[in-house]
Amino acid sequence: MKSYTIKTNGGDIVGAAQGFLKSLLTSGVISAVLVPQEVTAKTNFVPTLVTDPEMLGAANPFAPVNGLNAARLVANLSRDLPEKVGVVLRSCEVRALVELVKLKQAELDNLVIIGVDCIGTFAPKDYAQMVKAGQVDAKSWASQAADGSNPTEESLRRACTVCTYPEPTNTDIVIGWLGMNGNLLVNAKDDLDLSGVTGLGQGSAPDSRVKVLEKLVNERAQARAAAISEFRKSVDSMDKLADVLATCIKCQNCRQACPICFCRECVSAGPIFDHNGEKYMQYAKRKGAIELPTDTVLFHLTRVNHMGLSCVGCGQCENACPMDIPVGLMFQALTLPVQERFEYEPGRDLEEPLPLTTYKEHEFPELNTGKH
Repeated sequence: MKSYTIKTNGGDIVGAAQGFLKSLLTSGVISAVLVPQEVTAKTNFVPTLVTDPEMLGAANPFAPVNGLNAARLVANLSRDLPEKVGVVLRSCEVRALVELVKLKQAELDNLVIIGVDCIGTFAPKDYAQMVKAGQVDAKSWASQAADGSNPTEESLRRACTVCTYPEPTNTDIVIGWLGMNGNLLVNAKDDLDLSGVTGLGQGSAPDSRVKVLEKLVNERAQARAAAISEFRKSVDSMDKLADVLATCIKCQNCRQACPICFCRECVSAGPIFDHNGEKYMQYAKRKGAIELPTDTVLFHLTRVNHMGLSCVGCGQCENACPMDIPVGLMFQALTLPVQERFEYEPGRDLEEPLPLTTYKEHEFPELNTGKH
């Protein structure tokens, strides 16, 4: 990787990032860029595909709000893509995209992945309220949070508070702002020609950046371990798991929000779970009584079974739940042992095969020795 520094104008980190993206477009490195753009009401940022450099004035790669994991948008965009497009993604989005590539749902041929630092985001509804109350300013957020702290009193999304990936990997370009003392760090792959991009000076990550990243990773790792441990202790039986899911209305918002749930014909939306009156009466007579909607616990366990190994912990499932069920935390608690069992970290490496697609005759030798 080649390293550069972008000096900011009075600490205007967002303005410097806009200038960099604009130069990527005007120099021909990319023909378009997918980047979060502020909506007119200034209460949210949404992924926007921009081809005109002059329309990047509302772009903010570091905006502290994230209503979806953009990996699936990028996967759809990547199919038969005729020109180079830069996609600005946070770490959880990059890791989800890596998993989608392995699952043959995305192509990287004409994508330039631009990863950005992230200390976490707010849910859109919370962010909108904070903007209206004057509690947050998106343009100054990165400057205020550059030391790794949350500059507001409002809580970040739970998934973000236990995320150990503040700096993205598996990217073509990284735009770093954490611990950069008001400037930007740009790391780019050696084979990426940025000679026509303006504003780049030679540079490297200062010690302050290394310390901020290490501190964040350590704190979040401890928080994650504590949250998972507490959840497991409180849900140590199927009955208790059923209690956690008791308010589920089976809206399947979590499935829609998940970047890894890509199946166009989901078993949960098919005839297996589409019961008619006759079936309901049969079930009710067999058991004496049945709760409606049915199969709520089975729905969630099926999702865990289908995509648990590739879950990147982005927490968008939990964000989408209208009943405030801790779906994201539940997924992490249930999938972590499986990921550890296979020594598999989702999104870690494009060349690391998915365990479910890899056959080993003696994958678990201890099962044949009586040591289990």
